[in-house]
Amino acid sequence: MYKPHEGIGLNPEKSVLKTLLSFLGKTIRLPKSGWLLWSFGTGAILLVVLIIQIVTGLILAMYYIPTAEQAFDSIINIIRNINNGELIRNLHTIGASLFFVACYIHIFRGMYFSVYRRPFVRMWMISVTLYLLLIITAFLGYSLIWGQKSYWAATVMTELSKAIPFIGGNVHDLIVGGFSIGTPMLGRFYVFHFMIPFIIVIFTVIHIRTVQLAFSKAVKKPLTDKQQKKLLFNYKITNEDAIKVVLFLFVLVWFVFFSPQSLMHTDNFIKAESTITPEIVSPEWYFLTLFSILRCFPDELVGIAAMFGAIFVFYLLPWLDGSKSKFRNYNIYLKIIFFIWVCNAIFLGWLGSQALSGPDLINWLNHEESGWIRPASQFSTIIYFSYFFIVLPCRKFIEKQD
Repeated sequence: MYKPHEGIGLNPEKSVLKTLLSFLGKTIRLPKSGWLLWSFGTGAILLVVLIIQIVTGLILAMYYIPTAEQAFDSIINIIRNINNGELIRNLHTIGASLFFVACYIHIFRGMYFSVYRRPFVRMWMISVTLYLLLIITAFLGYSLIWGQKSYWAATVMTELSKAIPFIGGNVHDLIVGGFSIGTPMLGRFYVFHFMIPFIIVIFTVIHIRTVQLAFSKAVKKPLTDKQQKKLLFNYKITNEDAIKVVLFLFVLVWFVFFSPQSLMHTDNFIKAESTITPEIVSPEWYFLTLFSILRCFPDELVGIAAMFGAIFVFYLLPWLDGSKSKFRNYNIYLKIIFFIWVCNAIFLGWLGSQALSGPDLINWLNHEESGWIRPASQFSTIIYFSYFFIVLPCRKFIEKQD
């Protein structure tokens, strides 16, 4: 006899999703912890890679010379003449790229499971602050290479500071230390690139502690201070995290030994030359989404505001998302929209790697200028912000509230 609560009679779309996941699970056979790698393992991975970055960075700092004349040559000296110098430099450079891979997965996991509501608000704020510090540190370190690509990326970003009303010129002089980028700026960047990672370590310790406190509140069970500290560090969790860290290190080692240049741009193997402009001026891949938002607007000030808004909007998530639904009641269509947003962010990054061409989105159909990168970037930017300011506020009207 047929029962309405069985099979697909009650909710066909969820049944289809379960069938698809079951098929994928049988087709691609992975251990259960492997399927959860994107979700619950990136925190430990980030901690391990942070340690690698700090250790390799300290070694490189002993040999790097922060002057416009010797910066690039000092990196070449590290690679060619220092024992294991190329290995250390590749670990540091590739580690930065993989650090951002794990960081973005960690952020997307938090957004997918809405780990920014109470009691996780404080934890989320510290996480976003860590992300902001990571972006600053990576940009400073990227500029220190003093290759063609990093030189012109630093030139573009520092020149944009002049667009800030009233204080733009003073901000530019403070950053650059002169009329154009050179040794004074490199000295400033070198000092801050050396100091900020230790600030990141402090915030990481605070973050781990807030994670423990937040999850102890989430379980709604009175725990002693000792039990709270052990909550996320019992043997089951640490064993699974250890497996995921090892798998991640395999990826890191493969890049370091078999494809060390695949995550680096060829222009950065050429010494910076102020009289030769690269065909496409763009930063490393992990900045491309923000760079695409920055440059797609004709007005520089609007572009700067949009770029910083794309970062600081994460601070507003606890208030933009007013829904109180548990994960079991999350609307499947909202989940699909989230993954569309992720794909759009990746597409924005690809657009940032292309030469900017085309008219504004408003004038696209009535303009003779060829190209579509600018209007596509503007449209993707609208989608990027629409998720935060339209989709998230509407969740409380769509999902069942617990």
